[in-house]
Amino acid sequence: MIVSLVTGINSILAEADPLVHAVFDPLHLPGVGSYWRISLASLLVHIGLLYAFRPISSLLFPRSFKRLSAADQQGWCVAMVAVVHTAFDTWFILKFINHPALNNDKMDGFSAEFEYYLAIALGYYVWDLSTCIYNYANYGVMYLIHGGLGVFGLLILISRQLQFYAIPYLLPELSSIFLNIRHLLKYAGLGQSLVYKVNFAIFFVAYVVIRIGFEAYHSAKLVGYVYHHNIGNVCYPYAVFFAILGITLTVLNTIWLRQIVNAAYYTLYPQSTKRKSKAS
Repeated sequence: MIVSLVTGINSILAEADPLVHAVFDPLHLPGVGSYWRISLASLLVHIGLLYAFRPISSLLFPRSFKRLSAADQQGWCVAMVAVVHTAFDTWFILKFINHPALNNDKMDGFSAEFEYYLAIALGYYVWDLSTCIYNYANYGVMYLIHGGLGVFGLLILISRQLQFYAIPYLLPELSSIFLNIRHLLKYAGLGQSLVYKVNFAIFFVAYVVIRIGFEAYHSAKLVGYVYHHNIGNVCYPYAVFFAILGITLTVLNTIWLRQIVNAAYYTLYPQSTKRKSKAS
C-alpha cells in the first residue's frame, strides 16, 4: 500500500514537470524542471529531521535538553539539522574536489552525480532560507542575504552552469560543522569547557583557510574570467551573479569573522564582559 501511495504521489508530481520546465527553461535554468522533485523531497526530509530531533534529543541528552527554554530547544534542533547537512555537503564536495570534468572546464564542466547531490543541497538551503525569514529577528539581514544568494546560486548549478564553483562556495560547510557543534556546546552549558575551546580552534582555522582563503581566491579568479568574457557557454548574467556572489560571501565572511572572534573571546573569558560592564 505504501509503495502504491508513493507511486501515485510521484505520478501526480510528474504531471507538474512540464509546467516547471515552462517557467524555468526560458530563464536558462532547465535543471529546476529536472530536479525539483528531489529538492522538494530533501526539503521535506529536513523539516522532518527538525521535528524528529526534539524527542531524540530528549532521549539522548535528557539533562542538557530538558533544562533549555522552548526557544533554545528549537535552536538546538536547528543546529542538529545543520550539523547533519553540513556533514553531507562536506562529504560530497570532498568527493568531487578533484573531479576532472569540473576542474578541466570550470564554466561548462558537469557531473550528473554531482548535480544530483546539489539538488539535495538545494532542499536544505530552501529550508535554511525559510528559517531565516521566520526567525528574522534572530538572524538579521546578512543571513537572509546569504540564504537567498545560496538558493539562487544552486538553481544555476543544477542547470549545468559553473558547477566547479560549487566546490569553493560549498566547501566552507566544513567549517560550519564546527560552528554548529559550537552552538550545541553552548546550549549544553559547555561554553567554557576544553571541548569547546578545541572545537573553536579547529573552526577558526578552517574558517580562515577555507572561507577567507580558498573561497576568496576562486572568487577573485572568477571575477577575472567574467571581466574578460571567458565564460564558455554560461549565461552571462549568471556568470556576473556568481562573481558578485563570491565577492559578497567574502565580505560577509570577513564581517562574521570579527563577530565570531568577539563572541568566542567573551564566552571564554566572561570576566572581560564583567569588567566592560563596570567600566560603562
